[in-house]
Amino acid sequence: MQARENRSWGTRVRALMALVFAAATGAAAAAPRETLTVLTSYPEEVVATFERAFERRHPDIGLQILWRQHRDAYDYLQGPAQGGVDVYWSPAVRNFADLGEEGSLRKLDVDLTGLPSHVGKFRISDPDGRFVASEIAGFGFMLDPAALARQGLPAPKTWQDLANPRYRGHILFPVPSRVGFSPTLLDVMLQAEGWDKGWALLSEAGPNFVLAQTGGAFASLSQGMRAPISVAVTIDFFASSAIANGAPLTFVYPPGTGYSPAHIGMLRDTPHLDAARTFVTFVLSDEGQRLLFAPDVRKLPVRPSVYRDAPKGTYDPFASHAATADVTYEETLGLSRYALDNALFDIFVTRRQAALTELWTRWQSLHDSGKDNRTAVDPRCLVKARALLAQPPVDAATASDAALHKTFDRRRADNAAAAQAEALETRWSRDLDARSARVRQWLSDGAVCAD
Repeated sequence: MQARENRSWGTRVRALMALVFAAATGAAAAAPRETLTVLTSYPEEVVATFERAFERRHPDIGLQILWRQHRDAYDYLQGPAQGGVDVYWSPAVRNFADLGEEGSLRKLDVDLTGLPSHVGKFRISDPDGRFVASEIAGFGFMLDPAALARQGLPAPKTWQDLANPRYRGHILFPVPSRVGFSPTLLDVMLQAEGWDKGWALLSEAGPNFVLAQTGGAFASLSQGMRAPISVAVTIDFFASSAIANGAPLTFVYPPGTGYSPAHIGMLRDTPHLDAARTFVTFVLSDEGQRLLFAPDVRKLPVRPSVYRDAPKGTYDPFASHAATADVTYEETLGLSRYALDNALFDIFVTRRQAALTELWTRWQSLHDSGKDNRTAVDPRCLVKARALLAQPPVDAATASDAALHKTFDRRRADNAAAAQAEALETRWSRDLDARSARVRQWLSDGAVCAD
């Protein structure tokens, strides 16, 4: 009798303990995970790839993703408590430079072993350690070989090739003031060619461009180009992802190209410092970097060691033969004149494309007829016209003025700077219109130019 009671009591105790354990386990499972807020401009397919892998590796940390484009992201981080953001992760070079300069980012105290600070001579990470590159993308030409063959066009290989009049209307080119990746693209071209030759190239190539106002214009080419476009001057991941998914495209990195690094950094006011470190470390780890090879992502990792696992045909920017091996692009210079470059492109190319097309078409026609002495224009006029057409909107000395950079940088938030920038643009536009009128005179029938 006593034994049966003891067994019954023991059974009840064990059952009670099992219930207590189950309740405790359930409570632990139901307990909220630490939530880390990440601000990014990456598209859903990129973020989802990293989110799934990170939460498998770190189930105790949940990610809350906030999407903001570059301009909106910077403004958002100026709000109270920096908008509650813990980690900023985005291909927004200018934002990171500004946030680092104003003290909005913590110094990164994570292990960066194996992560170069440069690609060739091109710096990709903050020298003061406030943000680090998480991936890079290179600039060049996305090509549709079949379309080029149908049009009887050669594949461009250099920046200068873009000025070939045979490409008239066949080149998609991003407007730097409108498309996020393209201000760096513009300055890469200007530094590769030099200020004077760079703007001369843009003047002569401008008539060939179909100007794109959004990045979506490039993403939409994933299944091939839309006639008559057969070349897109762009960033490589648009082509890489499309090619990985079967699109009949190729990509060429011209000599003198450069890269647009995406960065990751921790916000100064983050209350989740350990979780932020964990996420940054994961993104930069071998595992995180290999995720960049996914077909819907296709970015270039910043950890050279993972390229041994890259899909066949992946471009390796750290290889000795890479197109940027000898490039000396100065990111500091590019950032300093970022807003000025954008404004100059708009007044020199975007708003004057019709005039550039008219004048370069006329010049080319007269130049070609002059080869067999059929031109009705003094050859000296052609020389003068070309020089004036190719002249930069402002000279290199003006473009290097720090006060001018500051005026255009501040125009969005400072009414006085906005008024000053607008006045300068008006003056420059008038000067360009006067140049165009002079070129028309020199290219008119019977024009004669004295030495």
